[in-house]
Amino acid sequence: MANSWWTQTSVFCQKVFIFLTMFSTTSVFFLLFIALMKATHGATQTVVEDHSKNDTSADNCNLTNSFSIVVQFLLALVAFSILVFKRYREPRYERRSFLVWSLDVSKQAIGAGFVHFFNVLASQLFFKNQDPCSLYFVNMFIDTTVGLFILYVLINLTRYLLRDGIYAWLKSGEYGNPPQAKAWLAQCGIYLAIMVIQKLLVSPLVLLPFWTKFRNFLFSPLKGHGKLEVVVVMLIVPLFVNAFMFWIQDNILMKRRKRRSSVQLEARINLLEEDQVELREALTPTITTS
Repeated sequence: MANSWWTQTSVFCQKVFIFLTMFSTTSVFFLLFIALMKATHGATQTVVEDHSKNDTSADNCNLTNSFSIVVQFLLALVAFSILVFKRYREPRYERRSFLVWSLDVSKQAIGAGFVHFFNVLASQLFFKNQDPCSLYFVNMFIDTTVGLFILYVLINLTRYLLRDGIYAWLKSGEYGNPPQAKAWLAQCGIYLAIMVIQKLLVSPLVLLPFWTKFRNFLFSPLKGHGKLEVVVVMLIVPLFVNAFMFWIQDNILMKRRKRRSSVQLEARINLLEEDQVELREALTPTITTS
């Protein structure tokens, strides 16, 4: 009895530890990203001033000011809501535990945060006399098409390379039982490295000449309405694009399920039996009364 209590306590402490590790690490990443945006805001102001000299618009798009940061925070809430909705759409017998789901989501948040802030800073800083909102839109479009395909290939490549041996715990979604903090941290590092490789591969595509005409055509109606541009590219468009992207990314990152394995079938049968018992108990008073 004492050993059982100690084992349960130990497992609980491990779960608390990994949850705190996940929460603190993710928080540090996002605080660093926000601090980086604040630190570079002065530099972006110079770019905006140079842009304004060549544009008669009084209101230009700025992706690093306070208004844009608030909109990006709303975007993060939308993304999180999509993943919460997805979790509760999973069948009960296949649904991940809250802890495992949190580990998958936080890993995706770190990778998506890196890509997002890279696109923001690149669009705002590295292209003078150009509209950063339209550049961000192009970056986002490439990430959700070519970038998503590259991500799928690289994640599955790492799964193949780590399929056997002592490094199997590095496979995406495999955290151990109970989940281990080192597995999550290592997988975060691997996923972040994959996102860096992805950005290195897709970033040159932004420089293709036809994007300039495409951006000018698409964003000409919004010219001179900087805040509206920010809302469109940071909230309205991502509301639909990110819903697709985060859903697919979560499927890629989560532990692969075995197709109709005996464990899943047994779990489903158990749930059906529990439902039958509950129904029988609910009907018993009615039958007795009759």
